[in-house]
Formats: sequence, structure tokens, C-alpha cells
Amino acid sequence: MLSAEAEVESIRSVVAKHFEVYGVVVTPLALTFQVRVPPTGIDATFEALRLELVPKDYVPTITREKGETLVHVQRRPKARFAGRQVNVILLILTVLTTVFFGGAWNWSDYAGTPFLSVESIGYGALFFSIPLLTILGSHEMGHYLVAKRYHVHASLPFFLPSVPPLGTFGAFISMRDPIPNRRALLDIGVSGPLVGFAIAIPVTIAGLALSAVSPTAAHALTENPRPSLLFLFLSQFFPLPGPIVQHPLAFAGWVGLFVTAINLLPAGQLDGGHVARALLGRRHFYVSWAAILILFGMSTLYAGWFIFGFLIFMLGVRHPPPLNDLTPLDPPRKLIGVAAIVILLITFVPQPFAPQGTVRALTFEALDGSAINDINATIAVGTSVVLRFAVNNSGPFHQDVVVNLRQYNLESAGFVIRFVAIQIGTNTTAVNADTVTLALNASQRAVLDLRVTAPATWPVPLPRDVEFQVHATTPDEAVANDLQAKLRVTA
Repeated sequence: MLSAEAEVESIRSVVAKHFEVYGVVVTPLALTFQVRVPPTGIDATFEALRLELVPKDYVPTITREKGETLVHVQRRPKARFAGRQVNVILLILTVLTTVFFGGAWNWSDYAGTPFLSVESIGYGALFFSIPLLTILGSHEMGHYLVAKRYHVHASLPFFLPSVPPLGTFGAFISMRDPIPNRRALLDIGVSGPLVGFAIAIPVTIAGLALSAVSPTAAHALTENPRPSLLFLFLSQFFPLPGPIVQHPLAFAGWVGLFVTAINLLPAGQLDGGHVARALLGRRHFYVSWAAILILFGMSTLYAGWFIFGFLIFMLGVRHPPPLNDLTPLDPPRKLIGVAAIVILLITFVPQPFAPQGTVRALTFEALDGSAINDINATIAVGTSVVLRFAVNNSGPFHQDVVVNLRQYNLESAGFVIRFVAIQIGTNTTAVNADTVTLALNASQRAVLDLRVTAPATWPVPLPRDVEFQVHATTPDEAVANDLQAKLRVTA
């Protein structure tokens, strides 16, 4: 191990290979070398010095203070994670949570299938989990590969498992080395959002192409979640009459675009913070504060913005400078920074999720989604008609719904009235009962086929009007609604 004097001289000799040194200041935190800028400029010379010192576990920084150019050299901190076991364990856990808590959850809610059924797990993984993890993983690998190009040591992605409806909190990479210069700061910061954005667009387009008009499904683009400007623009290429039901693949694309916007916020050490620091230098501090205050203000639209802004505040508003903060950006990279700002504007959603009420409710609807209080039909003696209508769980929570008949003695007159089919999402079940139980998620509805068979004879002159009632309620009878059915019996 070198003595202190020998270590100082060893570092001085390395610095002197790249810069003309005319003074040395030794402090407890760093060695500071007073240097003269070579005719070739700072950028390439300092980068060569960094690449020579970093493998020896030293990190240089260059500044200009009081008219002097100073090179500061500090010891390189040790890496927190030496192996990849943590990355692998978190990836496995996140795959499991996105498949079961993300994919299966979203497909079940979309198609009305049982939550842990083979269909929900399989289609949920195919249309939600895999696309979402691809977007998030590609985002982080974009950072990783560009950091590697600049010889900045970075970890592989750390994925974070979570709960429904996504099954993941996203992913991040850990930088061991400081960023060398503004150019690298912008390239590393913008690479992840650009790659994730490029993959999220075709995922969104494919999801919109699979979306359709289907009043039996749970989610519509006009409801929850709210679309960004880009999402609305892309949806114009898939015009459909009536409410558009959002396919889980479209939701995965929406999440990818939203994650891009979140990362591009010009605050703290987010990706957008890297871009803003590279573009604006020290003035980024004011932009970062403005972004946090705007997030706090938007918490009136969505409470999650307050939490997010508070986290950025706690992690640090100020962005550390790159090792070389003296060399400005070239014009092409300034244009890339402007493009990142444009992407932020077209993917950001001030109110990402529409506020939901807290009132439980059940409504009867026609097949086109309009609310109804009664239905009318004509039936001839000895024939049958099928009445089709929907029961909608229009409240914000999952509810079990019991639907039964109040026939007012029509059975004694020879009528046979039975539910014969139930359709929830894309799943249709045949039944033959006067009482059915439905498991409906929030804003989900079931289409019921009710077959009415009239008696072969009628003892009084025809036509004759008869009525019965369809009653829907929760098992605890806290919520109920009635649909009046009016039949005109003819010969």
C-alpha cells in the first residue's frame, strides 16, 4: 500500500500526462490540481484522464473557479452490489407479480373470466405482463447500454414487484460512477425514455386495434385511465361507433407511455432531470423546484402527484453536476433534449385516473348501454320470446349480485320464465333458473337472456297485458334495483 506522499505523487504524475500542472492543494476530501487547458481543449483531454484514473479507483472532476481551471481527484466509492443475485431474484418476483397481479387481474376484469383461471393467467401474461415488462426492461437496458458505451459502470436493471393492477412499481439501474460530462448525461438520461417510448407506441397501436365496442367489458377509453394527447391521437386511427373498450394490451401501452412521461419530468435525478441538467446546467435547480411545485398543485386532480413530488423532494431537488460541467452540449444533442420535452408534453396526463365515487349501485341497461327502467314485448299464446338486458355494477367496487324474478302468480297461469344465458365480457354461460348470482367487478356488467314462454291457451279475450319484475340486489341487500317487464299477450 502506498504512503500518502507516494499516492499524491502517483496521482499527480497521471494528471500531468494530460494537463500542465502548476499547483497542488491537498485537502481531506480530494486532491486539487491547478492546471492549464491544453490547446486541444478540455473535453477529450479530461475524458482520457478519467478513463485512466477510474480503473485505479479514483474519480476526477474539473471546474473553473476564480479564473483558474482545477482538477479534483477523489477516491472512487465501492459498489453496493457486487453480484447479480439481487437482480435475478427481483426479476423472478416481478414476473410472478405481473403475471398474477397484473396480467391475470386485467384480463379477468376485461373478459369477465375468473381471476386465477388458466385463461386469465395465459391471456393476461400474453397481452399485458410480457408487453409491459418488455417496455420497462428495454427502458432500463437503454440506460445500461449507453452508460456502458461511456465507460460508466452501471448495474443491470432492478425490477420492483407490486400489487394489482400493474404488478410492478417499475425498474431502475444503479450507477456506480459519476456521469463524465453533459453529453453523456443527456445521452444516458434520454436513452431509456426514447427506447421505452419507441416500444410503447406499437404496443399501444396493437392494443387499440384489438379494442372493440363491447358494452359488457369493464374499461372504456372515455373513463379510466385517462388518455394522453398521443394516446388520443393514435386512437383516431381505430374509429369505432360507441364506447371503445380498452384491451389489456392497450392498457400496457398506456402504462408504457405514462412511465415515459413520469421519467421525463425535469425534476431531481429523474431521467428528465438528467436531460434538464445537461441542457441548463446549474439553472436546472430552479426548473426542478418548479416541477415539484407543479406536482403539488396538480395533487388537486390526482392525489398521487403529491406523494410523487414529496419523494422527489426527499431524494434531492438538486442534481449533481457531471465530472466535466464545462464543455457545453453540441447542437444535435440540444435538439434531442427538445424532442424529449415534446415527448413529455404529448405523453403526460395531469389526471391519469378518473376519480371514482364511493357509492355502490346497480343499474339495468339496454344492450347499447343506456339505462332502462322497463322493457316491453309482445308474445303470442303457445310461443316464447327472449328478453335481453344488462345488469351493471355501476359502483366502484367488486360486488356479488343476485338477480331473481317476481312473477306475480304468472306461473299459476301457465307462464314459464327462466334465465337461459349469462354473458360477462367474452364469456357466455348457459343456465336454466329463475335466480342467478353474478360476480361483477367495478363498472362491469352482465348481459342476461330471459326466456318467457306463454301458455298454450288463455281463458279470457285477447290481447291482454301482464307484468312481472326482475329484481337485482347484493347478498346483504344494501343495494337493489328493479326492472319492470310488460308483456302483451296476443292470439
